[in-house]
Amino acid sequence: MLRRLAFIPQHQFHVLINFSKQDERVLAVLPNEAGRFRVVDQGNVIAEVDFDHDNCVCCKGRLKRKVLSQLSHQIKEHYA
Repeated sequence: MLRRLAFIPQHQFHVLINFSKQDERVLAVLPNEAGRFRVVDQGNVIAEVDFDHDNCVCCKGRLKRKVLSQLSHQIKEHYA
């Protein structure tokens, strides 16, 4: 039987992401034990990403490559 791993709100952290020239936002990132992260913008889940120790791979939602790159960097920095 597969066990679902829940996202852990107590371990959330926040990152500043530059979406465009005039649009910078603080996003909440909620991790789970399997290496998946839920990305929340102003109370709305915008994506779930997997992190493979080098970069993020979007598995639910649509994030531009530039945003995924910034998110990867921020996650690496958070756990460094």
